[in-house]
Amino acid sequence: MGWKLPVAAVQMRAIGDLAANLGVVRELVGKAAADGAQLVVLPECFSFLGRAEGDKFAAAETLDGRGPVLGALREAATKHGTWIIGGGTPETVPGDPKRTYNTLVVVDPRGELVARYRKIHLFDVDIPGGAVLRESDATAAGDEAVVVDIAGVKVGLSICYDLRFPELYRTLVKDKGAEVVVIPAAFTAHTGAAHWHVLMRARAIEDQVWIVAAAQWGKHNDKRESYGHSLVVDPWGTIVGELAEGDGVVAATLDGDIVAKRRAQMPVLRHAVLW
Repeated sequence: MGWKLPVAAVQMRAIGDLAANLGVVRELVGKAAADGAQLVVLPECFSFLGRAEGDKFAAAETLDGRGPVLGALREAATKHGTWIIGGGTPETVPGDPKRTYNTLVVVDPRGELVARYRKIHLFDVDIPGGAVLRESDATAAGDEAVVVDIAGVKVGLSICYDLRFPELYRTLVKDKGAEVVVIPAAFTAHTGAAHWHVLMRARAIEDQVWIVAAAQWGKHNDKRESYGHSLVVDPWGTIVGELAEGDGVVAATLDGDIVAKRRAQMPVLRHAVLW
């Protein structure tokens, strides 16, 4: 028998208020745990989402365990006995007061920080008919693809705009052995309506993995609106859970036997001759 992993993708609408956002996180993690989730995935910007890139310094911390963001996740993980992935929060960059990393953190049920992933691809885009966003103005890029063992399952880590770069996911899966990939996001409403579902399903299909995509939703302020539609997608590209809008959780039990079945039926990873 293969592995099984009950998961929950949290959907929320973060604002420029750290304390308020962490209150929502505590509530929704509690709900997910009550529903049986062994792994809870929070969206990108779960701790803070302001009007301008520089506003996030209000939530930046070193992630050494003494700050309020990591402290809240550690407390919730130990309280509920769950793994928690904080899908993207500002981490201070040593020696660089003008930028932070956009960092995903993995906290185990003992409250220990066991892995972190610093977002590699930064969102510098003029959205057609929408806002101009320059993540790199106040964010430093990471440079390492990360896979972490969660309850015996290899889970690949990524954030939002990474979704558009399939080579990252092929690295996580073919080179590092991931069978699940998390893609926490704050996808804009405009680009989400055009590309969110098709890209999520494509990453699942081409790499034959489970996808857990926790999303921001709704209007955060007068400049930012997120698409929502938190998803869980299976290795055949089937959407097995979705929340279009509103705060809440998408729950599903991921099954390793399905990964093995799809990879046996169509062994594309073995046939990938240009990798």
